[in-house]
Amino acid sequence: MSRKLKIAVVPGEVCGGCDMALVDLHKNLIDVIGLADIVFWPIAMDFKEEDLDELESIDIALFQGSIRTEKHKEIIERVASKAKIKVAFGACACFGGVQSLADLYKLEEVLNEAYLKSPSTINEERILPGESKANPYKITAPKLVEINYKVDDFIDVDVYVPGCPPPKEIISEAVNKLIKYFEGRISLEKGTVIAGTRTLCDECPREKPEKIVIDRFKRIHEVRLDPSKCFLAQGAICLGPATRGGCGSPCIKANMPCRGCMGPAPNIYDVGAKLVSALPSLVEIENEPKLSDDELSKRVTIMDPAGLFYRFTLGLSRLVRMVRRE
Repeated sequence: MSRKLKIAVVPGEVCGGCDMALVDLHKNLIDVIGLADIVFWPIAMDFKEEDLDELESIDIALFQGSIRTEKHKEIIERVASKAKIKVAFGACACFGGVQSLADLYKLEEVLNEAYLKSPSTINEERILPGESKANPYKITAPKLVEINYKVDDFIDVDVYVPGCPPPKEIISEAVNKLIKYFEGRISLEKGTVIAGTRTLCDECPREKPEKIVIDRFKRIHEVRLDPSKCFLAQGAICLGPATRGGCGSPCIKANMPCRGCMGPAPNIYDVGAKLVSALPSLVEIENEPKLSDDELSKRVTIMDPAGLFYRFTLGLSRLVRMVRRE
């Protein structure tokens, strides 16, 4: 390549896990630095917002995290206007992430929970951020947008790199494809997802019976999980049948069910809706006439269904918009 690429890493509502995933590239990160100049990465280096004004163009912008404040929205739109390739990096940028679960509540409820009610909060004066009667000291804070947005709600994303955080193998693949693209060796279809093309269930090595029949759904602390047997066959809910594979299955290998951080598999838009329609058929129904309504309810009850089925992808679902309209 005749020149170094210019790369910007732009944080939104983040936890820092995606930055750690980039650092975990180790030698590969050094190789990238040999081919590119990092022109903006405020979490890792001493960059300021004003540094964006000096950049005429950016080759690759990696957007991390969701959009929760007006400042997040302003920054990603400023960077996107200068970027040739825009990458949604991580589950929060791609799908809204864990913080999208807050969209099931009103903004006032979210603030009250965070600043007044949480067990670890000491706020005797009951001060809330922003200009309000509950903030006599005029403590400033970025203005929150009405809900938690994913990145492509505001900008045109070229490449998606999912995961919480993205596995280093997928990051390396993304980096290699982007370098080849700028070298003119490959083309990039808009909306490319750097991940597997099958469900995680298709890639899972665990033993699966021809037909799965369970007596009831169990939470993982209620059953001693057999590390060689399908989670669903043991009554433990796993999102593998609706989740995109390609992550290397670290959770499965650690004997923990998939929770969906890679997002929906191809041809599946809503992970939660897909599983809610499919899972009840696994519960044994031969004895249904003999069961009372209470007993039947216990067998099919799922604790915290929103947190389970939409832990990372509520930002993709129409459910949150429907709930907020109500």
